[in-house]
Amino acid sequence: MKDFRILPDFLQKALHRLGITTPTPIQAQAIEPALQGRDVLGTAQTGTGKTFAFLLPILARMEKEDGGSALVLSPTRELAQQTYEALRELVENDPRFSAVLVIGGDNIDRQITKLAKHPRFIIATPGRVIDHMQRKTIDLSDVRYFVLDETDRVLDMGFRDDIQTIAYVLPESGKQTLLFSATMPKEITSLAAQYLKDPVRVQIGSVTSTVDLVSQEIICLGVREKLPQLIHELKTRKGSVLVFVRTKHGAERLAKQLKMYGVKANALHGDLRQNRRQQVMDSFRDGMLPVLVATDVAARGIDVPHIGHVINYDLPQCPEDYIHRIGRTGRAGSVGCAVSFIAGDEDKWREISEVAQFSTPVKLVEKTIDPLPEPKFVAQEEGRGRSRGRMSDARLRREEPDNTAAKEPYKPRVILATDTLVLPAAKKHKGAAKPRRKQEASRAAARPAVEQNRFGGHNVTRVGASKRALKKQRDFSARKNGKNSPKKGLKNLVKKAFSKLFGRKKRK
Repeated sequence: MKDFRILPDFLQKALHRLGITTPTPIQAQAIEPALQGRDVLGTAQTGTGKTFAFLLPILARMEKEDGGSALVLSPTRELAQQTYEALRELVENDPRFSAVLVIGGDNIDRQITKLAKHPRFIIATPGRVIDHMQRKTIDLSDVRYFVLDETDRVLDMGFRDDIQTIAYVLPESGKQTLLFSATMPKEITSLAAQYLKDPVRVQIGSVTSTVDLVSQEIICLGVREKLPQLIHELKTRKGSVLVFVRTKHGAERLAKQLKMYGVKANALHGDLRQNRRQQVMDSFRDGMLPVLVATDVAARGIDVPHIGHVINYDLPQCPEDYIHRIGRTGRAGSVGCAVSFIAGDEDKWREISEVAQFSTPVKLVEKTIDPLPEPKFVAQEEGRGRSRGRMSDARLRREEPDNTAAKEPYKPRVILATDTLVLPAAKKHKGAAKPRRKQEASRAAARPAVEQNRFGGHNVTRVGASKRALKKQRDFSARKNGKNSPKKGLKNLVKKAFSKLFGRKKRK
């Protein structure tokens, strides 16, 4: 297939509107057999247009059918979101092709409402589909098109059991299965033999080779030299930069360190909420965020054409992930650059070199360690820590004037009760007994009214008794002086009146 003439008119107009006139190699070989209703097993490098390779034939066949739906499974939320947006670009607001995005971290009640309307496209991640199956809020009995996108990554993330659970409830007959992947390990071969029937094998390039338009560099350095070298690379390179680390905690830590040293960066990993992930991705896609620190979860879901550089701050655990990492740059015919830091993990780089067939030579670059700049104060991001409009304690201390001399008398924050009663010195009353000895009088004058102490970092006051003992002492002193409490006097009066009227008379 050399052009898109075999597609319906509405798809040709949509492609013309998007500026797409010539199919990519994977599209040219996969669309025609998919239009004929055959199962397709396609492998191609990242960034070669696999999404349109299965969306276009499904839309063309759906136009001629009254019912039926399509289920597209993606390994990550970002990749599912990318597929959903590509579908929206093709059909815009055409009511014939309603779609719902079923991913984790999103509002499940909203998803249930859309699934109840029986959409034609269900673009989802496996975990959330299983959740809806358990809730019985999703109907997969009418699925005629089953798509597994980035299947190798789906298996790497441990979704094989979920895929088998989902495939078990799909119709056995009258269903077309399309499986696309960037690599072809043995697990995918066995999976294809289980779910595909006489598939058409489409392979574009080598499934273990890196992208030809990406220049690759390696830098050998120490572990403590990685951060200064990274800051040097970020300041000397132009364009958007994607930095890959191994763990989600490492992504958060590195993003905070870069902010401290004046680099505008944010982290992207699997533990972020969906709205936060979308916010970070939108700012990176719009060019407002120049540096994005991500884990391998985002390696398959980031489709940003203007990524100029990929830096492997940590080498990946799986050698195949190296191909997907550097495939985030050099997309759609553009030129990119990939830099890898090797800090005591030469064996891991040797494994990557054996698995990935480098079509272009890898350049060894000397390290350039610049002294770290002065760290800057990093403000807290919105939605974390304190609510907006409230200042931190340090900022309050900075902005408050120092009026030490005009401070109010000390007021304790916590009062602790003990067994012994220690009360302030009472005022002298007329007729009060004077102390018998002068020593007792001097001790009473020298005794502090309140004992202050530091307890757990807080200023506390220890008083001598509990509230009950303090109340008894006050009542005793009031009775002694002949001044009963008005509430207690009224209560006694009512009791006496009731006892006289309704009480039993004592027998003589």
